[in-house]
Amino acid sequence: MSGRRKLILFDQTQNERGRLDTTYSELAKILQDNDFDIEPYTEFMILAKNLENADTLVFGCPNSSKLRPAEIDVLKRYVQNGGGLMLLSLSGGDRGLMNNLSQVSKGFGISFENTAVRDDRNNAGLPTMPIITNLLSHPVTEDVQDILVPSSCTLNVTSKATAVASTSDTADPPNKPIIAIAEAGKGRVLCIGSYEVFRKGGGMKHPGNQAFAVNAIRWLSGEIRTARPSKVVEEQEKKEEEIQAKISAKANAEMEKTMRRLVNAVFDLQKDIGKLDKKIVNVEKNIEMLRDQFQDFAEKTQSQLGVMIPARQFLTEEENQAAEIEADVKALEKEIKSVKQLRDHIEERHSSGAMAKDTFTEQSEKLEERLKRLEENMEKKRKELETIIE
Repeated sequence: MSGRRKLILFDQTQNERGRLDTTYSELAKILQDNDFDIEPYTEFMILAKNLENADTLVFGCPNSSKLRPAEIDVLKRYVQNGGGLMLLSLSGGDRGLMNNLSQVSKGFGISFENTAVRDDRNNAGLPTMPIITNLLSHPVTEDVQDILVPSSCTLNVTSKATAVASTSDTADPPNKPIIAIAEAGKGRVLCIGSYEVFRKGGGMKHPGNQAFAVNAIRWLSGEIRTARPSKVVEEQEKKEEEIQAKISAKANAEMEKTMRRLVNAVFDLQKDIGKLDKKIVNVEKNIEMLRDQFQDFAEKTQSQLGVMIPARQFLTEEENQAAEIEADVKALEKEIKSVKQLRDHIEERHSSGAMAKDTFTEQSEKLEERLKRLEENMEKKRKELETIIE
């Protein structure tokens, strides 16, 4: 096999969004320029005999299509025997795309999560187009400073695998794997949360993605046998260590000052509480005296003039609490009604085709979570009200 060019197959049997002739045409050209043979795999089903000459097989985000158990077994044996396997997904993971890539990848310690990565600070113009700089030193990140990973889901990575790229501290979700690798038997696996990382006009317009694409295929196909640390990543890690050391020293000094201020504030607060306790006692005595005086006045007026004057003119503490809770319940009922109306609205938009399924799923889940919290809070308030009334 050493006397021929490495053969990279791009599967086209699973209704992939990443098509070799369109979506990945630029990727194909770059790989061909780097001495790889690129071909589509179109023979359904996936059979071991059809993969005998393939060095790497790529699945570019199957859409509403699932691999059969027999095909999954073929892919696992293919990796064990020395093949390279690249699996690419999209925001929403298996659930959002209605595929089962995780059934293949979980045996290698990786699975695709039902998430959608956003980063309001580190992006290429949109929060859903995060630029990933949190890279691990590895052959696939050789001389790669950053990677643009649009519309990605996150990955769950166990001890069998290694995360080589993760979201930033400012991302949602933060510090989560987005690219991961694994080695099994003689072969290798690479999983990415977004197929758009290699899309023409998308991720491939970013220089870091182009270098990463070549590195990834070289590693998967076995061209790179030993790990050579990336100079860019090493420099990044060194700079980050220096920055973290400075931040830590400054944070410790600020923390010490803050603690001193807090201790002094506690002492002052204790003094103020003591003074307030005395004032509260005096106020309560005055209120009680006024209640007694008004009660006497009401009784005398009623007796002498025959005029009915309500004796209870002051709300008790329990009555004040009940009034506040009733106001909270009314506000919660109004907010719950508003959330339900919004939920019905997006369902109508989705049913009419005006809203994409990924967006509908994401927004529906958020609204359901919010509705659940509101209803739980309202139930809690109602129980508090019942306790006070009793």
